[in-house]
Amino acid sequence: MITLTGVDGSTWTLAGPGRGREGVELGTAPSGLYDAPVTTIWNQSAFQTGSSFGGYRVNKRDLVFGVNIAEAAGRSWEAVDSAWRKAWAYDRDSVLSITTDFGARSLSLRMAEQPDFKPVKDPHLKQWARVVMTCTAGNPWWVESDVTATWVSPADTRSSGTQSGTVTVSNPTDQPMWLRWVCSAPGQWTLPDFSWAGDAFAARTITLPLTASGQDLTVDTDPMEEMIVAADSTPIWAQMNGVSFMYPVPAYTPATALPVSVTSAPAGASVLVAQPRNWSRPWGLQ
Repeated sequence: MITLTGVDGSTWTLAGPGRGREGVELGTAPSGLYDAPVTTIWNQSAFQTGSSFGGYRVNKRDLVFGVNIAEAAGRSWEAVDSAWRKAWAYDRDSVLSITTDFGARSLSLRMAEQPDFKPVKDPHLKQWARVVMTCTAGNPWWVESDVTATWVSPADTRSSGTQSGTVTVSNPTDQPMWLRWVCSAPGQWTLPDFSWAGDAFAARTITLPLTASGQDLTVDTDPMEEMIVAADSTPIWAQMNGVSFMYPVPAYTPATALPVSVTSAPAGASVLVAQPRNWSRPWGLQ
């Protein structure tokens, strides 16, 4: 099943069971739905034979697809076409979702240019027309719902001692996974930042600053995001002394127990880890 949720909250069933019930169905030969777009980098010195691989860059995803628009649900073609256009914007994302037997994955995208409309005859005659959409997804990954795991401290550590436990994470996707953490306050948490390699950082951990009540922390290990944010907007990041998270969970990592610990916290202190699921394709690659 392929559905689109518009910027106005409307829902459109483009393919699969119920296809076209709102008056719009996906046309043939859509472009850009499959693998994420990649540019490989090759370097060549002045007298080198051939080139040396220098890495690759993942680009924004461009989608071009046609839709067949017809009268439906008591609405004329013109009314359906107007409602479809109102589901899109240049500066806000619509969400395209594809559901298969293995689950649902979504892509946030917006119009990259105006819809292309080249009718052979007046569409009001047969109450039908084809419109071509050219869209861009700044985040090229097909995203599945996050998986979460939680650990709760069974004892009070405000006077002394440390409570330790584990959370289980896994990464069944084909892309590295940057974990997100939510740590309750007050307390001082130690979180894992494993290198997932047999090196000196294989069991690396990071101790966060001590927090007071009301300073629950959100930690995003993705280097493109703000690393640590306190609920009361205190600049906790300044207390990290330049220490940062460095390692994502590699693709196809099986379920693994990661250690967490807390001190200076009441019983019931908790930490939650969110595990994003980003895929190159809308299905497969498990």
